[in-house]
Amino acid sequence: MNGAARIESRTGATRAGAPLAVSRAPAEDLRPWFYWMSIAEGTIPPGERVRCGRFSDHASIMIIYGDPWTLHTADGTQTWDPGPDGRALYFGPHTYRMPVEIAGRYTVIKLQFHAGASSVLDLPDQSSIKDRVIDCEELFGRNIAALVDPRDDFEQRLRALEQHFMRPLVAGAQGIDPLVTDFETQSFMNPDFAISEFALRHGVSKRTVERNIRRGFGMTPKQALRRARVMDAGAALLGVARTEDDDDIALRYFDQSHLIREVRAFFGMSPGELKGGAHPFLRIAIEARQRRRLDVLNKLGPFEPGPWRNPEAEPEQRHSA
Repeated sequence: MNGAARIESRTGATRAGAPLAVSRAPAEDLRPWFYWMSIAEGTIPPGERVRCGRFSDHASIMIIYGDPWTLHTADGTQTWDPGPDGRALYFGPHTYRMPVEIAGRYTVIKLQFHAGASSVLDLPDQSSIKDRVIDCEELFGRNIAALVDPRDDFEQRLRALEQHFMRPLVAGAQGIDPLVTDFETQSFMNPDFAISEFALRHGVSKRTVERNIRRGFGMTPKQALRRARVMDAGAALLGVARTEDDDDIALRYFDQSHLIREVRAFFGMSPGELKGGAHPFLRIAIEARQRRRLDVLNKLGPFEPGPWRNPEAEPEQRHSA
């Protein structure tokens, strides 16, 4: 099963009925290091298996409950069984869509780091962890999933992670390199800027920019901008972007053949296949980045739902102060 029309989502949906996640920005004191938190919960019909993917530009933690997930990573195919207590996985930045397969029930809590957060939080070097997954017990010495009571409502679960994992993790941490932060901001505004001009504006050498961006993003500045362009294009094709941004996103490519090549290179399919398929978990991942982009550009507030979401499908939730 590649589609998702029959997935029963308990955490929201697009206006076309595709499953989404309950999402929000973290509490104010955590936003220097984390930019988004989400919970996706649903059920896949018995006997069916969803083959989809995930695509995140920066490191993230995914806490899974329910049935096993199969991930096709840079280290090969891995199957992660949450077990009765759930399991937390640390993902490095993606350079392409990571194929994912799942059947049965799923609950996923995602904590999304900012670019450069790993450098100040003593997490793995981003260049070495690209397209890879690590068990969080290896990194933190405990099962983060156990901090959450699955019987609690969505907001209670997110608050528990903020209080018992995220705040202790960032306690005493330095701020993220402002060069990395501004590079990401500029990539949200227009991911076609010249690296030499960016360096000149900051009064540093082009080599300094390349070194700092490689440390913060896990890749070269040119690679990061190329990925930013295609992730915006993917958001438009998946229906989790503002329709008024579609023309601007399309103009970033020389022609249709250029767009097709880039979408194939990063998503492993044509634009038509990306737009016409269901892609439930890929859409959730791409929505998180698009929300971050719109927040930075002051086009959506941190708790304002995206215009692509169906307001009648939203579960009740309380927002963190």
